[in-house]
Amino acid sequence: AAAVMITFGAVLGKVSALQLLIIAFLEIIFFSVNEMIGISELKVVDIGGSMFVHTFGAYFGLAVSLALASRTRVARKPGSHKEGSVYHSDLFAMIGSFADCRLPFTF
Repeated sequence: AAAVMITFGAVLGKVSALQLLIIAFLEIIFFSVNEMIGISELKVVDIGGSMFVHTFGAYFGLAVSLALASRTRVARKPGSHKEGSVYHSDLFAMIGSFADCRLPFTF
């Protein structure tokens, strides 16, 4: 579930809710296969699974973002409303960054 949230951070605001659901479903399958190969075949020791979660979530998010960007670049006009920032989104990002930097171990 954490890998899916990391991927959502890469594509949030660029995809619809249905696309997010499809991405989450596919990512859970690919993440499970990736973790199984890493643990059983490569004998990787990852206490807590943080290495698998963060690296897979980040790279899967980048891959989805790249795939969607190449497909939607042709379909949308430059200056689309989804490309700009929104006040409440920027405010929540700032508050979350401050809380994470100021209180990293309390959440």
